Amino acid sequence: MSNPEQSQDKKADAAEEEPSQGPNLILLYSIVAIAIAAAIGFALLIVLPFYHRR
Repeated sequence: MSNPEQSQDKKADAAEEEPSQGPNLILLYSIVAIAIAAAIGFALLIVLPFYHRR
Protein backbone atom coordinates (compact mmCIF):
# COMPACT_ATOMS: atom_id res chain seq x y z
CA MET A 1 0.00 0.00 0.00
CA SER A 2 1.05 3.55 -0.45
CA ASN A 3 2.37 5.47 2.47
CA PRO A 4 1.07 9.09 2.60
CA GLU A 5 4.19 10.26 4.44
CA GLN A 6 6.44 9.03 1.62
CA SER A 7 4.42 10.83 -1.04
CA GLN A 8 4.60 14.07 0.98
CA ASP A 9 8.36 13.64 1.40
CA LYS A 10 8.77 13.19 -2.36
CA LYS A 11 6.76 16.37 -3.02
CA ALA A 12 8.85 18.30 -0.49
CA ASP A 13 12.09 17.03 -2.06
CA ALA A 14 10.90 18.00 -5.53
CA ALA A 15 9.94 21.47 -4.32
CA GLU A 16 13.38 21.98 -2.76
CA GLU A 17 15.18 21.04 -5.98
CA GLU A 18 13.30 23.50 -8.20
CA PRO A 19 14.76 27.01 -8.27
CA SER A 20 12.44 29.81 -7.26
CA GLN A 21 10.66 31.56 -10.11
CA GLY A 22 11.19 35.07 -8.75
CA PRO A 23 12.40 38.07 -10.73
CA ASN A 24 15.88 38.12 -12.21
CA LEU A 25 17.73 40.28 -9.68
CA ILE A 26 20.78 40.80 -11.89
CA LEU A 27 18.55 42.27 -14.60
CA LEU A 28 16.65 44.47 -12.14
CA TYR A 29 19.82 45.82 -10.50
CA SER A 30 21.37 46.46 -13.91
CA ILE A 31 18.33 48.46 -15.01
CA VAL A 32 18.42 50.48 -11.78
CA ALA A 33 22.15 51.19 -12.21
CA ILE A 34 21.63 52.30 -15.82
CA ALA A 35 18.72 54.52 -14.79
CA ILE A 36 20.81 56.18 -12.06
CA ALA A 37 23.71 56.75 -14.48
CA ALA A 38 21.30 58.22 -17.06
CA ALA A 39 19.78 60.53 -14.45
CA ILE A 40 23.23 61.76 -13.39
CA GLY A 41 24.20 62.33 -17.03
CA PHE A 42 20.98 64.22 -17.70
CA ALA A 43 21.54 66.37 -14.61
CA LEU A 44 25.08 67.14 -15.78
CA LEU A 45 23.78 68.23 -19.19
CA ILE A 46 21.46 70.68 -17.46
CA VAL A 47 24.03 72.03 -14.97
CA LEU A 48 27.20 72.24 -17.09
CA PRO A 49 26.15 75.22 -19.27
CA PHE A 50 25.48 77.28 -16.15
CA TYR A 51 28.75 76.14 -14.60
CA HIS A 52 30.77 77.16 -17.68
CA ARG A 53 29.21 80.67 -17.75
CA ARG A 54 30.64 81.46 -14.34
